[in-house]
Amino acid sequence: MIRHLRLVLIASVAILLCSACGVGRRSARRDAPHLENGRPAFGSFDTSRNGDAASLLSPQRKRVAGSESSRLDYFFQEAMKQKMLGRYTEAYDLLQHCREIDADAPEVLYELSLYHLLFREDSVALHLLGRAAELDPRNTFYKEALANYYLNRQEGEKALPYMEALATLQPRRSDVLAQLVRIYSTTDRAADAIRALDRIEVLEGKMASVSYQKFALYKQMDQEEQGFKELESLCREYPHEMSYRLAIGNQLLEADRVSEALRVFDEVRRTEPDNPSLALSMLEYYRHVGNDSLFTTLRDSMLFAERTETDVRVALMRDLIAQEVKADSLGPQRITATFDSLDHRFEGNLDLLQLRAAYLATYDKQNDSDFVAVMDRVIELEPANTQALFYLIQYYGEHKDFVRLEDLCRRAVLTHPEELVCHFYLGVALYQQDKKTEAMKAFEDGIVQKTDESRPTMVADLYSILGDLYHEVGREREAYEAYDSCLTYQDDNVGCLNNYAYYLSLQERNLDKAEEMSYRTIRLEPDNKTYLDTYAWILFMKERYAEAQHYIDRVCPPDSTDSVLLADEGVSGVVLEHAGDIAAMNGNTEQAMRFWQLAQKAGGDGLTAVLPKKIRMKRYVKK
Repeated sequence: MIRHLRLVLIASVAILLCSACGVGRRSARRDAPHLENGRPAFGSFDTSRNGDAASLLSPQRKRVAGSESSRLDYFFQEAMKQKMLGRYTEAYDLLQHCREIDADAPEVLYELSLYHLLFREDSVALHLLGRAAELDPRNTFYKEALANYYLNRQEGEKALPYMEALATLQPRRSDVLAQLVRIYSTTDRAADAIRALDRIEVLEGKMASVSYQKFALYKQMDQEEQGFKELESLCREYPHEMSYRLAIGNQLLEADRVSEALRVFDEVRRTEPDNPSLALSMLEYYRHVGNDSLFTTLRDSMLFAERTETDVRVALMRDLIAQEVKADSLGPQRITATFDSLDHRFEGNLDLLQLRAAYLATYDKQNDSDFVAVMDRVIELEPANTQALFYLIQYYGEHKDFVRLEDLCRRAVLTHPEELVCHFYLGVALYQQDKKTEAMKAFEDGIVQKTDESRPTMVADLYSILGDLYHEVGREREAYEAYDSCLTYQDDNVGCLNNYAYYLSLQERNLDKAEEMSYRTIRLEPDNKTYLDTYAWILFMKERYAEAQHYIDRVCPPDSTDSVLLADEGVSGVVLEHAGDIAAMNGNTEQAMRFWQLAQKAGGDGLTAVLPKKIRMKRYVKK
């Protein structure tokens, strides 16, 4: 069966094998595969290497003598040619034939392993790939593929022997060494990780990132002094880089070696008194020794200093918020005052505005107006900020502020035309202001923007409401087309199913389809009175009066008082008229009269012109 599959995704497997942590990609660029007799020892789906299929044959070919070797070369070249042309089934068949000629051709085994990975036959693929590596032990490409297989599955210990072998065969590959550091660090082999970092330093020179990693590893091994020696070595290598000296001071402070830390900070102050990082270190020093006065003075000074970087200012303000919230005293007033002062001094700073919004959302949830004002300013400064945009859309919608919602969404559809939710709520805001023609265009514009990546439920909602609008203006054919499109994207869109079914019943057409759709709505939402009424009415139109009575009784219980029925939001005048019609056709004239009179009292759109006639004649009349 396998040979008849169309293996159009096979290339993705090769990419997977050669992609973990950049190792395979870098290998292809920097390191040639093992060569013997001038021929690479592996095949790959990288077409840049497949231009000459003869170059893919393994040095193990010498195991196959004479004409058999030539046959193997020929069929392997043909397999690579078919693969390059995208004919993966044909390539697979040729590779199987190659294996019949020589069961231990490494490059054939490697290529076949990719197919078995695609077939999700990992054990077979690993066997083939492992055998290829065993047959050609100096071929780094096979080892790299095995390592990457395990790394992609977060199985570092299984990848480790192959990575170590790569580091031996290709000692100048710092990317392989970096991967070894990661594996050693996660398998409690700190000493091995340090030795790998030492090798990276030999290749690439002294680097802060490497020294910091070593320091952390020495701490893990309870060799803190050795770690400090490593940081001192970094400082000697870069004597003018005060950030490295401060790193030593910060670590000394963390180790509670306060006096030593202070000496380092004083040394940096003498060299670079305006070093901005020094102020942060001193802030932590004052916190550590419990000098609240100096801590507060320095923090406030840094908060309002022009030279303070924005990310530092935000971090300081975040610290102030945490402190005041913990104190639970006059925190909100002080925080608000500080934000106001910062806003006045650094007007239009987006990061501070977003922090203020986060604070209000977390600690001052009752103050909606302040939060909305901040989010409005965020949108003005950064129109592309979708988080603020969606919050405001939701807020204005929930508060029925359709004027502001319209203004917001008009701007949003210009900056985010691909966001269908903006078109949707623009249409809603316009409809609620009785701007039906404009609302219709908003929904139509939204549908034009849909793509294959659009959320199907949102596309369905656009079509559903557009169908309602078309029906409202008498464009029946377009309404039903829109409903059909809606159900294509979401076949359980209850709003569409209900309205589609109800409008069909009003036109007394396709009632079987209407019943099927309506029944689905009450299965999905069995307590929804609007949907129950629709289903009961369709049954009425199909002259199944007893069944209709069963469902309408769940909407308008006969024993309910008039006041309860009139106060029920789910029971409109139209629903009450339906209840009267159904009762009349079931022979209950008294109940029918009661519901018709209540319908007349409730009023509203959709009542029939013959309602007064029904009441006068005390019977159901259609016209």
